[in-house]
Amino acid sequence: MSSTLRLKHTTSLVGGILAIAAAMPVMAQDAATAEQGPAVTEVQELVITGSRIPRNEFTSSSPVQILTAESAQARGLSDTAQLLQQSTLAAGSPQVTSTISSAFVTNGGPGAATVSLRGLGANRTLVLLNGRRAGPAGTRGGVSAFDLNVLPQSSLSRVDILKDGASSIYGSDAVAGVVNLITRTDVDGGEVSAYYTAPFEGGGEQVNFSGTWGRTFDRGHFSISGDYYRQYEQLEGDRDYTQCAAQYVLNADGSRGDRIDPRTGQPACLDLLWGHVWAYSNTFASLPGRFQFDYDGDLGQYIPTMPANLAGMFPTAPADFYLVGYAQDPTSTAVMNGNHPFDDAQTLIPGVERYTVFADGVYEIGNGVEAYAEVLLNRRKSSTTGYRQFWNYAYAGGWSYGASPGYENWGGDYLISPTPITDHAGASQTVDYARVVAGIRGTVAGDAGFLTGWNWDLFGQYSRSDGEYVNDVILNDAVESQSFRTTTCAGEVLPVSGRTCIDINWADPQFLAGNLTDEQRAFLFDVDTGNTIYEQTYVEGYIGGRIMDLPAGPLGAAVGFHLRRDEINDTPGEITRSSNAWGASSAGITTGAEQTSELFAELAVPLLRDLPLARSLELSLSGRMTHTESSGGASTYKVGLNWEFLPDVRFRATTGTSFRAPALFELYLADQSSFANQRTVDPCINWQQNLNDALISQRLADNCANPNGPGGGVPGNHTGAGSSATLFQGGGIGQLEPETSEAHVVGLVWTPRFINLSVAVDYFEIEIEDEVTSLGTQTVAACYLSDTFPTDPVCSQFVRNAGTKRIDTISGRFINIAKQTNRGIDFTARYGHSLPWGDRVTVDAQATWQLEARRALFADNVVDNLGEIGNPQFVGNLNVQYERGPWTGVWGVQMVGPQSNYGSYGSDTIILSGQEYGLVLDADFTAFHSLSLRYDADTWSILAGVANVLDELPPQVTTLNLGEFSTVGTSVLASQYTEGYYGRRGFIRVSKRF
Repeated sequence: MSSTLRLKHTTSLVGGILAIAAAMPVMAQDAATAEQGPAVTEVQELVITGSRIPRNEFTSSSPVQILTAESAQARGLSDTAQLLQQSTLAAGSPQVTSTISSAFVTNGGPGAATVSLRGLGANRTLVLLNGRRAGPAGTRGGVSAFDLNVLPQSSLSRVDILKDGASSIYGSDAVAGVVNLITRTDVDGGEVSAYYTAPFEGGGEQVNFSGTWGRTFDRGHFSISGDYYRQYEQLEGDRDYTQCAAQYVLNADGSRGDRIDPRTGQPACLDLLWGHVWAYSNTFASLPGRFQFDYDGDLGQYIPTMPANLAGMFPTAPADFYLVGYAQDPTSTAVMNGNHPFDDAQTLIPGVERYTVFADGVYEIGNGVEAYAEVLLNRRKSSTTGYRQFWNYAYAGGWSYGASPGYENWGGDYLISPTPITDHAGASQTVDYARVVAGIRGTVAGDAGFLTGWNWDLFGQYSRSDGEYVNDVILNDAVESQSFRTTTCAGEVLPVSGRTCIDINWADPQFLAGNLTDEQRAFLFDVDTGNTIYEQTYVEGYIGGRIMDLPAGPLGAAVGFHLRRDEINDTPGEITRSSNAWGASSAGITTGAEQTSELFAELAVPLLRDLPLARSLELSLSGRMTHTESSGGASTYKVGLNWEFLPDVRFRATTGTSFRAPALFELYLADQSSFANQRTVDPCINWQQNLNDALISQRLADNCANPNGPGGGVPGNHTGAGSSATLFQGGGIGQLEPETSEAHVVGLVWTPRFINLSVAVDYFEIEIEDEVTSLGTQTVAACYLSDTFPTDPVCSQFVRNAGTKRIDTISGRFINIAKQTNRGIDFTARYGHSLPWGDRVTVDAQATWQLEARRALFADNVVDNLGEIGNPQFVGNLNVQYERGPWTGVWGVQMVGPQSNYGSYGSDTIILSGQEYGLVLDADFTAFHSLSLRYDADTWSILAGVANVLDELPPQVTTLNLGEFSTVGTSVLASQYTEGYYGRRGFIRVSKRF
C-alpha cells in the first residue's frame, strides 16, 4: 500500500466528521508563489469526507484554528492544558486550570484541567483524540469532560479547533466547538527529550522527560512513547503579591489607603481571621466584637483590654484576651489576626505528577484494507495543602445552668464560640486513565457500482477513568460532642465515628492557633477516601465517497452510525456518605448509565465553478439523528456555504443546530439532603459587624437589611444560631431534557497570490436554550449579590424563615433553566517572507473580540459579565519567528484586554470607618512576552528561553469581599493570568534523535 493511500485512510472522516490528517506539518506556500526560499511551516490540510477536498483553516467553510506543539514549546509551554487555555477561543472566559480546580469546587475534581470554548462550559466542548471522541476523566460525581492531563504535550503534533457548533457532525457536546488532539506519527527511529522550567523566584518548577520510538515499514507503521511530567507545588507565600490580602484601597491622592497593622507598620492582611472567640448574649444575639489572645504580648500598646463603654456587654475573659473588631476604634480592627503561617503554606499551583504511555500502529492486511489501533495509559497524581476555620459553642462561667467544662474562667451569662484554625485541609487525587481504539478501514474495490472507490471505516473505543480522591475532614460528631456541654464527655463513645470523647478547651490559645496536640488531632480529624469510575464504550462506522460528477465538480456523500454507552460510579468516602464531615455536604453514591444511538449523513455539493463572481461555490449539508435512553431523541443539522467570488477572496458561512444530552452526574446524582451550616450559606450572618470590618460591600449589607427581601429584612446582628439549612440535591433523571443550541458563522478569507499571506475574519453567534444547572449552596449568595435583588428569580430557590430569619431550605437539584448567548469576531492571520540573504520571517496572529456573553439563569435574570475581570472582551496571541540556518528565534505575546467591574459594583468608592476610599476594580491591558532561541543540529536540538520576560504580575485589585471576583493575596485569581502567578521564568529543552 502506498504511503499516500495510507495517509488518506488515516485521515478519513467518520460520517462527515471533520477529521484532521495526523501528519507532520507540510509546506503551505503555493508552488506558483514567487518566493521560493524555505517554506512556511504549516499544518496538513483538513479533509472533508465525501468530497476529499483538502482544506486548511483558511479554505474550510467551517472556521478552524490550529495550534502546533512546536510553537507552544517555543513559548515555554510544556502542558496540553496551557496550550489550549491560552488560545484565543478559550482565554476570553474562565477556564478550569489545575489551580482553579484546586481552589474551587469544579467538575472533574481537584487537579483537573479542561477547556471551555467561548466560555460555554467544558461539557459543551467536545474533545477528540485523532479524530475520535475521547472519554472523560477525573474524580467525584461531576466527571463529564476530557481531562487534558491525560495526554502530554510531548505526544502532540498539533491541535485543531473547530470554532462553531458541530453536533450534526460529531454528536452530543459539540455545542461550542470541537478540539481535536493530533498525535505524532512522523517517528521513524527514536527520540528522547528533557525539559525544565523554573521561575526566577522559586516554586512552581516543571520537569518533563519523554521518549519515543517508531518504525515505518512497507505495510504500516508502529510507534510508542513514554512521558514523565512533574509540576512542583507553588505556595501562596512564594510570591509577595499572592501572600497577604491587604485591602488595596486608595486615598484621594491615589496613594494606598490600606488599613495599617500598628504591630508591623505594614498593611493589615485579611486572608482568614484566626485565633478569635466570638461571644453571644444568652438569647444568641450577636455582640459587636470578638476576643483575641495576645500572642506577641504587645496588644496592650495599641488597644485596651476592654473599652469601658463596652464592659457590661461582654463576658469577662481570661488574662491576655483582648476585645477586638469593635466599630468605635479602627485600631481594634487593624490588629485582628488575619495572616497565619498556614496561609503562606497554602497551595496556589498544585503539585502534579503524570506518567503516560501512548502507542499506535497501522498494518495493511491486503486488498486495500488495513487494521489500526491506539493505546493510551496515563496516571495523574495531584495534591494540595490548605487551611480552614472550625468552631463550636460553649457556656461561659456565669451561665445559669452551669458552665461548659474548661470555660469557667469566662465570666457572665453568655455563649461563646471559639473559632480555631487548622491546616488539616489537604486533598490528593490519583487518576488512572486507559483508552484503547481498534478498527479496520479500506476502499470498496471491484465492481460495486457508484460505491466503487468509496472509503469505509469501522472502529471501536473503550476508555476507563479510575480515580481515587482523599480529603482531610473534621469529624462532625466529634465537634458536636464538644458543643453546649455542662458536663464532661470523657469516655463517651461517639455515635458515628465510634471514637471515645475527650474534653477540649477550644478557647485555649494554642488550640485557637492551630497547635493541636496529637490526642486532639486523633479525636477531631480523619481522612476520607472516595472513588470514581467512568467508562465509555462505543462503536462507529461510516462509508463515503463520490456519487457522481456535476458540472461544478464531484457530488460527495457519507453516511454512518454511532453506538455509545457511558457509565459512572462515584462512591464518596464513608465519612461523607454518613454526613459526618463537619462543614461539608454529605453525598451518596452516584451511579448510572446512558445509551446513545446515532445515524448521520453528509453531502458535499459543488454548485458553480469558473464563472464571473463565482470562481467556486460549494454547499455542504450534514444531519444527525440521536436517541438517548434517558432524555429522548433529537435531530441536528448544519448547512455550510463556501463562495470564492473574487480571486483569492472567499466568503464562508455555516448555520446549524447542536444539542447536549445531560451529563451522567446531572442525571444520576444521588438524591440527598444535607445540613449546611448557616454561617457557610448565608452571607447576611452578622452583616453589620462584617460591614464594619470591611469584609462585605455596602450593597450586600443594604440587600440583607431590605424588608422586601426573602423572609423580610435580616437584622445586622443575625447570628444564624439554631438549626442548619437543609440543602436538597439530586439528579434530574426523568425531568431533564437535552440542551439545544443554534450557531451561526459568517466570514471572509483573503489569501492573495502575490504575497504569502492568509487572513480570515469570522463573526460567530451561539445561543443555548434549556441549559442544565444547579447553584447548590451558592443560591443564597447569588440572590443577595444580584443586581436585580430582590426580584431575581434565584431568590425563590430558598426559604428564609420570616420569624427566626434562618435559611430553612435550599433547592439544589439540576434543572433546565438557563439560557446562554455568546457572539463575537475571530481574526486569524499568517504571513511568511524570505529575506534576500536567505533568512525567513514568519508572523502568526490570532485574536478574538467578544461582543456579547450573556447568561440567564431564569427568564428575568440576565447576567452579562463581558468586560468584567475574568471575562475580557479582547484576547490575542502573536508569534514572530526568525529562521537563520540552524537557528530559530521566536518572540511570543499573549494578550489580555482591559477589564472593569466598576459598572457591576455600581461605585468606585467605599466608606470604611467613616472615611471614603477609592476602589481598584479594573485590570489594565496585560501582555505576557516570551523569547526563545533554538539550535537544530543533525541529530539533536536545544531550545532555551524566558517566559514572562517583563515579569508581568497579575492585576492588583481591591480584595474586600465585594462579590465581584476572586483574589489571592492582592492579585486577581483568574485563569488568564497563569504566567503572572509564576512570574518571570527560564526554560530549556534538549532533544536527541537516533
